Amino acid sequence: MAATARPVAPYVDIVSGTADIAAIERATGQSDFAVAFVVADQAGTCTPTWDGTVAIGDSAVRARLGKIDGDVIVATGGATGTYLESVCSSAALATAYGKALDVAGSNHLDVDIERSVDAAVVSAALAKLQKSRHTAITLTLPVGDGTAGLTTAGVALLRSVADAGITVTVNAMTMNFDADGDWGTAMAAATEAVHDDLASVWTDRSDKQLYGMLGVTPMIGVNDTGPVTTLADARTLLGFASEKGLGFVRFWSVNRDNGDCDDGTLSATCSGVSQSDYAFTRLFAG
Repeated sequence: MAATARPVAPYVDIVSGTADIAAIERATGQSDFAVAFVVADQAGTCTPTWDGTVAIGDSAVRARLGKIDGDVIVATGGATGTYLESVCSSAALATAYGKALDVAGSNHLDVDIERSVDAAVVSAALAKLQKSRHTAITLTLPVGDGTAGLTTAGVALLRSVADAGITVTVNAMTMNFDADGDWGTAMAAATEAVHDDLASVWTDRSDKQLYGMLGVTPMIGVNDTGPVTTLADARTLLGFASEKGLGFVRFWSVNRDNGDCDDGTLSATCSGVSQSDYAFTRLFAG
């Protein structure tokens, strides 16, 4: 079941240039993307860059951003590099976020936190940003093994932003975790556990409201730690998203959405599974 009734914004590594955004849109109709990743510079200062090595205003990146016809979501953090969230004061962090958003012509920030950060600093920065710019904010957080839901640190960050009165959506990273049985079912169960985490933080909200503020992001094809998300697994997860009324769906990443390595290879530029080009994008776009 395709996710046709909710926003879809696959992630794209905007620095590598391995994804032809215009070609993807022509082939699939997908026009909204989450661009990754904004982090600190290599010196570890509070200077926003793309992937730590490319200036935030780089002309080549700007040109790629200009090919996105739909909404642009700016993603910070991720799996590598030095987090702005780890080296900036709250005021400087809000300014850095704003610079990245301005370059991308966006007002939707996706804060991807996969390691320890000071939740109070992040919350203060997000509160300042949202108050001054009315920025839409998504927190992207990893799930634990099985049906554990978010990590303890992830739940603590949610409590911090809730206490600060920040309006957020939450993106469950259903990738790279241990689970038994069918992988599509396991990703759905992990997402359900994140719903339960949200219910423990926003205790006054209905199930419908909680599912509506929740999204899910699998890693298509071969995951870093061994699981493999096939097209069938993605269909299972999208069916769950439709059944529960999740607010949005994404995936990592369009750079990998091709059949260039169908032998189980783990790569940043292909999925490692047998597929046609843009098969996952077509499925998610509906």
